[in-house]
Amino acid sequence: MYNTRADLAREEASISVYDIDNQILSDSLHCHDRDEILLVTNGSGKWRIGELEGLFSTGALSYTRAGALHAFQSNEEGGSVGRVSAIALQFPREALPKEFLDLLEATVVRDFFNRVGKGAFVHLREFDRIRARLRTILGSKGMLRIARTHALFDLMAHLDGWQVDDNQCLSVRERSDRSRLKTVYQYVDSHFNEPVLRDEVADLVGMEANSFSRFFVRANGQTFSDYLAVIRVRHAATSLGFRRGVSIARIARESGFRNLSVFNRQFRKRLGVTPAAYRKQQDSETLLV
Repeated sequence: MYNTRADLAREEASISVYDIDNQILSDSLHCHDRDEILLVTNGSGKWRIGELEGLFSTGALSYTRAGALHAFQSNEEGGSVGRVSAIALQFPREALPKEFLDLLEATVVRDFFNRVGKGAFVHLREFDRIRARLRTILGSKGMLRIARTHALFDLMAHLDGWQVDDNQCLSVRERSDRSRLKTVYQYVDSHFNEPVLRDEVADLVGMEANSFSRFFVRANGQTFSDYLAVIRVRHAATSLGFRRGVSIARIARESGFRNLSVFNRQFRKRLGVTPAAYRKQQDSETLLV
């Protein structure tokens, strides 16, 4: 898991840009409710998008469709875990309406997104143009932000060498596992701030509770309770950075923790610091505008 802070809050912009600065990436398989573009500017590790997997290094560029399972993990180097820097952009599919893609001027972009499907990956020897395009989006607002994002899509559409996830080489079991995981991830993403019961989630994917627990560990690599805690802590960390005037207790409740001591313990376990110390660190940084 890595920690990021968008340049603008969701109330201000539907397109979010994140700076990942010298972080240890330790994602488990997960999915987002928005499409994501990620450019690695320094570091290396392992990646997985859908059925695609491999190694990434500086200059790696990925696209992940909303709902597609993916993960990025830092390499272990000499007994320690390496750190990675990257720029990530997340956008809703409403940024690419059919009416827009049907325009003659959008033909190349439409063909690109049709071709890459649920996810794609490419290594770039020269990535300065992509980085510069992402930087122009960073901090921009209003229609200018949308226009610059569309210019990024156009630039990506003209790149060669994309590895594409076409989801055609999966076994029946793998397809079933991924379908169930996608359902679980989407449910947790929408309900993490509410009481989430394992038995109810198991029933959602048509499984008995104990069988679901074994399935989730096998398919995801961690227990369901650990995954839920990670999602809640991730949300809390973002809120602590943005909502400086809101109490830690309220952020804990809004992130799905009904007990403040449990929240403090889980936060420290996942991020290595207390919520109060984390907020103090964020207060010492300059916010991008």
